[in-house]
Amino acid sequence: MFLKKGVLLLSMFCFFVTSGTGIAEKIVKVATLDGYPPYCFLNENHSIDMAPIPPGSNSKKLQGYSWDILRESLHAMGYSIELKLYPWARAMEQTKKGLVDVLFPAGKTKERENIFYFSQESVDHVNFLVYLRKDSQIAWDGLTSLKGLRIGVMRGWNYGEKWNAFDLVEKYEINRIIQGFKMLEKKRLDGFAGYEINFDYALKKEKIKSLFKKSPPFDSNAEFLVGLKNKRVMQIIKDFDEGKKKIIQNGTFDKIAKQWQ
Repeated sequence: MFLKKGVLLLSMFCFFVTSGTGIAEKIVKVATLDGYPPYCFLNENHSIDMAPIPPGSNSKKLQGYSWDILRESLHAMGYSIELKLYPWARAMEQTKKGLVDVLFPAGKTKERENIFYFSQESVDHVNFLVYLRKDSQIAWDGLTSLKGLRIGVMRGWNYGEKWNAFDLVEKYEINRIIQGFKMLEKKRLDGFAGYEINFDYALKKEKIKSLFKKSPPFDSNAEFLVGLKNKRVMQIIKDFDEGKKKIIQNGTFDKIAKQWQ
């Protein structure tokens, strides 16, 4: 009697996890930041995502170009996404500790490449440059033009190897983009190093773009999906790369690009 019940229960379990909507989910824990428009930022009327986000669904909280690329690529490979939003420094720390599977969007540095696997496919591309007050007398001739000045930088953000090696300025860490521009406007900073698309988006939204000018790019970088070097993360990243290729082929990538132009 007990044997028959056991066989019946096992059969029911196998049915529910292998058929119809009962297929066992592939769930990936993904960390990112929420103050990085237009790549990753909060919806205006956001609410909490109560469960992993399955293929065909979107977050009620997060929006942006990089998020759309990441989500559609993983969904194309059958993953549901458990989304974790943190300030960037904490998101990086959670990933280093293995408390999430993967993190995006992350630029390459030697330090990060020692710790993480990087996707081959990117989630976005950024230009690094310096924003100045409109009345600034700085004559741009590369990074050495900033010698002896106080330059704002976003806390925990990657600015490339050229910037990392440049030690002739005081680098003042900022938590929020608009906070940095307010400090620049009030002359508490001489310049503000940033990512062109993100910073331009923030200035346009705040309607203060006319107060500032920008240098030519001093470097640029693609940004990727990353995670600790283990077998699970390796497979997730391989699947992301494959999913990105799929959405390029089926036209989803082009739709996303047009939406955020």
